[in-house]
Amino acid sequence: MPQKSIRPPCTSTCRLSCSNKFTTEDRDVIFKTYWGLNSFQRQRDFFGTLAISNKPLRTVTENKFASTSVIPTDKRGKHGKQSKLDAETIQSVRDHINSIPRMESHYIRANSSREYIDGGLTVAELHRNYSQKRIADNKAPANYDAYHRIFNTEFNISFFIPRKDQCDVCEAFKNAVDKEPLMSSYKLHQEEKSLSRIEKKQDIDECKKPDSNSIVAIFDLQAVLPCPIGQSSAFFYKSKLNCYNFTVSDIKINKTFCFFWHEGLGKRGANEIGSCLYNFLKECSSTKPNSDITFFSDNCCGQQKNKFILSLYYYAVSTLPIKSITHKFLIRGHTQNEADSVHSVIEKNIRRAKKSGPIYTPDQYVALIRNAKKTGNSFTVNEMSFDSFYDLKLLSNDINLNTGKNIDGETIRISDVKVVKFIKDSDTYLYKTTYKSERWKEAKIKISRAGKKNISDIQLCAAYSSKLPIANNKKQDIQQLITANIVPKYYENTFNSLFE
Repeated sequence: MPQKSIRPPCTSTCRLSCSNKFTTEDRDVIFKTYWGLNSFQRQRDFFGTLAISNKPLRTVTENKFASTSVIPTDKRGKHGKQSKLDAETIQSVRDHINSIPRMESHYIRANSSREYIDGGLTVAELHRNYSQKRIADNKAPANYDAYHRIFNTEFNISFFIPRKDQCDVCEAFKNAVDKEPLMSSYKLHQEEKSLSRIEKKQDIDECKKPDSNSIVAIFDLQAVLPCPIGQSSAFFYKSKLNCYNFTVSDIKINKTFCFFWHEGLGKRGANEIGSCLYNFLKECSSTKPNSDITFFSDNCCGQQKNKFILSLYYYAVSTLPIKSITHKFLIRGHTQNEADSVHSVIEKNIRRAKKSGPIYTPDQYVALIRNAKKTGNSFTVNEMSFDSFYDLKLLSNDINLNTGKNIDGETIRISDVKVVKFIKDSDTYLYKTTYKSERWKEAKIKISRAGKKNISDIQLCAAYSSKLPIANNKKQDIQQLITANIVPKYYENTFNSLFE
């Protein structure tokens, strides 16, 4: 709407001689005062020569003298006669939003109910695609406002993957009105964060000394890499094959090892993470035997902070030429580390490649990862197969690692552990529940039981005997893309082999 402007004064022929009764300054003050009220109710109490039509005056005077001197309330937008969408149109919007595949996120926490869709979309683009489909079906689409309202009020969806490790403790403290009850735990949290970072820096500085026998490695699982992906809107509405890239960076030699697979070959749990770590440990024991190896990572219990990974460490330090293995867990919410830089380099190369054309198959990701680093050591990519992954649950059962009580009879809670250490030829392992203490707690490695196996008798067994099944809806969606030639038929045999 155009901005209101004051109208010209009455002419000399005005029988009321308004121009003689109100100066230009008077009219300007009244005009600005009236339009500055920003309330229809108050404006109706302030009529004059104020650049308004006769209708507001007539509405007020007719109602005022009809039965009462009380000016009626404004009822614009409250008459109940607004046009409403029919049930079928509303449901069509819901169906369209529900048709968009949700993206899996490595960073999402288990207690989050929020869903995520491809960050290349917007509500406006979704509405355009929805409208085109409705028109093609000879049906009237809902307008953008209705689509936007339903999207925001009936769904809990974001277009971006949430930032990794957002800190609940810090956010709760920042938002608290009364901070005093949270002060003690918040200060401890901040202290642990600072100490863990100091310890990481000290370990890195130590391992880089020429005569050091220590290796520091930092690992993390990159966010899911879906394929096929491209700029066409058709990709956004189809389920995709999930690809995984686990990176381990050896800080001593400034080299990163990547382990790549897709969901038809493995999952993304302790079996897969532990198997990749074991391959890395074998590499370290071969190139630099009898080293003290220290890992840093986040606190993901399902992937690395669990009994299965601890059993693997004991097995590796017992069977490989490794002096000790230590794992230090960074404080939740503050796990930013060198692995993030590795993932950033890879993601930047993927974004650059997408501008040139779609990424159709997992093999294309492998090539992009290998060529992502332009200076220094290139990333070493190990392409994993279904028989590359070991069954760490079976290994844990064979070892029967003690995670119940320490030698002082105290209960061990793995979720509270900040540091854990396994030493060759030791029948105990060490752990800390805080970075503030120099004192290690000690626990017996094995729980006694009849017929227990010696560590030398234990063999790692494959976790999978064949490829993992791909969900039918993913197979159908990818096949539809091939049939429509959005994914070139050249890749049909590739996907058929993946789906076998």
